[in-house]
Amino acid sequence: MMKALDAETIPVSLLVAPHIDGNWHLARDPKTRDWLLGQQEAGRVLILNGFDQAVQGRRSEFATLDSHEARLRLAGATRQMRKIGFEPDIFAPPRWRMSPGTLEVLPEFNFVLAASTRGIHNLADGSFEQCRNLSVGEGFGAAKWWRRNVIRAAERGAASGNTIRLSVSGRNLQEKKVASDFLRAAVAAVGAGAAPSDYRAVV
Repeated sequence: MMKALDAETIPVSLLVAPHIDGNWHLARDPKTRDWLLGQQEAGRVLILNGFDQAVQGRRSEFATLDSHEARLRLAGATRQMRKIGFEPDIFAPPRWRMSPGTLEVLPEFNFVLAASTRGIHNLADGSFEQCRNLSVGEGFGAAKWWRRNVIRAAERGAASGNTIRLSVSGRNLQEKKVASDFLRAAVAAVGAGAAPSDYRAVV
């Protein structure tokens, strides 16, 4: 997928967390860690995507946290990421659902940008851009009808001059039809007038 998007000159931002599902740890997966380090060195944007989803089960980890609890989780996540060579300055909570308490404490950890279901928060100057996120998988739909809706919405939004954010779960990309339709959505948005960029362009 990344090669296909690169070929279309559509930049990719990668969302990564130190823990997933309670039994996967980035620090204990040298193959993935080294691959991500290589992506980072090549200039790919890496976004911190939470701390430990397993603790919250099916609920989104940062959706309802107060500032104190959010601070503790962010401290743990940033500390563990730093130990293995990552210092992301962009944050996006799992499923893009972010509590006011989380947004409040993000600048304490030198984050300059945050993305939520509502839009993109520029933490450096306090500005906010409302823009829709179209997601496939990982708490959102991945069925054929949903993917068709994402393609149409991406094309329609781009034609209207809106900022379009597209995201997909890496797990769902194992399905060829999902991968194909996600690529179609990105290409359709560009074809309708969207100017491709990654999250770094917002800062």
